[in-house]
Amino acid sequence: MYLFAYGTLRYGFELHHLLKDSRFVGLGFIEGYKMYDIGNYPGVVRGDGIVWGEVYEIKDELISLLDEVEDYKGRPDDLYIREKTRVYFDQKRRYYIDNVNFYRYNHGIEFRDEIEPGDYSRWVGMPVIVNYFAYAENTNPEILKERGVKEILKEIEAYLEDYKIIFNIKCKYGLCANLKEFKGGKVYGYIYVMLEDELNSLDKAEEHLIKYVRDVIKVKDKQGKEYFAQAYISDYKEGEGEPTDFYKNSIIEGLKRKWDKISTGL
Repeated sequence: MYLFAYGTLRYGFELHHLLKDSRFVGLGFIEGYKMYDIGNYPGVVRGDGIVWGEVYEIKDELISLLDEVEDYKGRPDDLYIREKTRVYFDQKRRYYIDNVNFYRYNHGIEFRDEIEPGDYSRWVGMPVIVNYFAYAENTNPEILKERGVKEILKEIEAYLEDYKIIFNIKCKYGLCANLKEFKGGKVYGYIYVMLEDELNSLDKAEEHLIKYVRDVIKVKDKQGKEYFAQAYISDYKEGEGEPTDFYKNSIIEGLKRKWDKISTGL
């Protein structure tokens, strides 16, 4: 069962403790809704906008507690109505999950201010969490620290299917890593659940929008569960070569911390 949390159930807010043991699938958005400021919390109603939120996999028994918290009893005059919708995880709408539960506001929004970004966390200045898939040298904590990442909220062993690592991006190490589609391939790494500001600090090191772009991909953990995470990828696929020994060893050190029983392919 999946839940789309867009208000005070999101990271950093007072009700987030109810989801602290649930699996964070990714940051996403829903279409056909608008968000309004109800006072100390937001309300979402049908409209021609989009609304951002966090998707969690939750246990069946948690939904009854959330119904109580959101004052949903299945009556016409309930404060919120629990319904299901499609959640997208990327702007190209390649990745999505259907039948995700969320709570739609069921009272009037007259004289209420619209939250035009459709993102309650950003609107009130709260931190936003994201999944980041680290491969190559960013699997190494020492390199992440050098690049300004101060805190990782959670680390999960993960892999990307039908891709391989190539070395074709010129950098201070010689040739740096990139991802290339490859049927049957696997790229091993880690999902880092982290604050978006922490990920932004990597943009300079990765030369975001110059050498790489941040794009959303679908990765899996050891149990085969899916996550939607951002990753640095370049469209440039020419000029493949061999990495230096120093660069290769930094990648191996990062992977072997937890992936000690797999071949790194390097």
